[in-house]
Amino acid sequence: MVEHGGNAGPPAASGGSRRIRWLMAALVASLAAAGLIPLAGPARPARAQPASEAWTSPGYWLASSSGGVFTYGAAGFYGSAGALRLARPIVGMAVAPSGRGYWLVGSDGGVFSFGDAGFHGSTGAIRLNQPVVGVAATSTGAGYWLVAADGGIFSFGDADFYGSTGALHLKAPVVAMAATPSGHGYWLVAADGGIFTFGDAGFYGSLGRAKLPAPVTAMAATPSGHGYWLVRADGAVASFGDAGDHGSPLGAALAGPLRGAAPTPDGGGYVLAGADGGVFTYGDAVFHGAGPAGVVAVAAVPPHPPARVAIFYYPWYASQSYDGQWRHWDEGGHSPPDDIGSDYYPQRGAYSSGDPTVVDAQMADIAGAGVNEVVSSWWGSGSFEDQRLSLVAARAAAHGLAVGVQIEPYDGRTAASVGQDIAYLHTTYGISDFWVYRAQDFAASDWTPVLSGMSQMTVWAESFWDGLESGSVQRFASAAGFSGVYSYDPYDLSGSDLVAICGLARMEHLLCSPSVAPGFSAVRATGQAAVVPRSGGARYDDMWAGAIRSVPDVVSITSYNEWHEGSMIEPASAKCLASGFCYQTYDGAWGLTGSQAEGAYLAHTASWAAAYAAFERG
Repeated sequence: MVEHGGNAGPPAASGGSRRIRWLMAALVASLAAAGLIPLAGPARPARAQPASEAWTSPGYWLASSSGGVFTYGAAGFYGSAGALRLARPIVGMAVAPSGRGYWLVGSDGGVFSFGDAGFHGSTGAIRLNQPVVGVAATSTGAGYWLVAADGGIFSFGDADFYGSTGALHLKAPVVAMAATPSGHGYWLVAADGGIFTFGDAGFYGSLGRAKLPAPVTAMAATPSGHGYWLVRADGAVASFGDAGDHGSPLGAALAGPLRGAAPTPDGGGYVLAGADGGVFTYGDAVFHGAGPAGVVAVAAVPPHPPARVAIFYYPWYASQSYDGQWRHWDEGGHSPPDDIGSDYYPQRGAYSSGDPTVVDAQMADIAGAGVNEVVSSWWGSGSFEDQRLSLVAARAAAHGLAVGVQIEPYDGRTAASVGQDIAYLHTTYGISDFWVYRAQDFAASDWTPVLSGMSQMTVWAESFWDGLESGSVQRFASAAGFSGVYSYDPYDLSGSDLVAICGLARMEHLLCSPSVAPGFSAVRATGQAAVVPRSGGARYDDMWAGAIRSVPDVVSITSYNEWHEGSMIEPASAKCLASGFCYQTYDGAWGLTGSQAEGAYLAHTASWAAAYAAFERG
């Protein structure tokens, strides 16, 4: 189900979106080279990687002194300070434990938060004895520490103060810090390699008594907290405790001093970054790209939660043979079972959504395609769709699928009634994932009292595509108290648009679910002449590639069986009527024809879901 703002097609590509489309092409090529998706024509050879790499080195961020943030691999872009007039240069970066946000800190202690990294305070308005040189986040992500060159510690949020060197006379300035995995301690390192431990941070050795040919500029702790690496400007890496020696660029002709270090999630390697933007990877760390000059910090992507895929499902069909009446197949004045309100004809015929055999087979389709959640269209308590929900929920559970509900704009719907709907659906079916279609039918102030007490629910907001592109929908959703936004749109948006939409969502501290669709064709159901062609599967590939590159919380698919709009991936068959009219088919999808093409979109959904899971891991 979709509504349009009168635009006949996707907007023309800007310079920025052209760059993102290049990234999409690169992503598709890399996934194809890994054998995760098919790609027409020969793919460029890829370096063979150990299987563990996909799990241990998902990607990294580089931060520059000017506030720019550069993303590599599965690192998502959630904003930067590059366009701001900074009082002092950026000197450090820390990533939220979720991997969905980060903090930048300036030498004056000014803190800039992005994505789901919350702002908990700064020293930007304080007169400091020495400049701030680093930042570390707590294990919860609800706080952070700043460290100054004299070892002074500033604690914010749930970061507790465990001590500092602020009152000591140091032989060399402090240059970096690292937090323990528990969040109950931290290490400081000075330029001479001296180590200072506080809280539950253990001492495993230092370089403080050695005469160093180059100063220490960075440190990183092992995931266990029982060791750390110290990095010198000239490329040397010293290992202590359980930190493994994986190599270094010492002796290479470096174009600039090393400025940052980040371990892979299992501690089996690390990424080093130089001031010139050079990136060096060792152990199980994977090289994803280098940056520009002016780099001051590198941060690695933490392990992501499992990839999630949801699909919009319509339980609104009824048949004469099963229900004693037709519902929805007669959309647009058509006469089922052969003449239906769709530009395509279902392989199962004009079926009933109340037939357990049909619904069970559909749930098997969905589970086999790598989808995790069925989002059932719902039109209010007592509606036809409400009466079908128990069957959908039961058959979905039998196939290991979670169930969510898309709350549609039913007659009499208000923000308050949606609150009652959520309570009813949660109590009756245990549903906790709700997708509100056309959420901007009501003001943010109407939603706030409804959503304020729903911290245990995930409530998504959808609205017009142009508002998602401008960020107005994201700002509305944040003000209203929604958990996140989803795009649903099968018509106006392209794959490259999804990256920007999720970036704007992160800036509002929202979850993001970019929706992927194979195309749009609603001539027989609505008379709308504008069509978004499937292009042999190329549009679906473009949408999926854009969704993955956006580093989503959930990829949602529009749709499994919205036959009126031709956005479905449920199998379709060839059929012609006596009038001479023939329905469209999936022929040509990825070069397939006939019976092989009928289930092509389900098969390629499975390939893309696997690619998404692999991308989340690495």
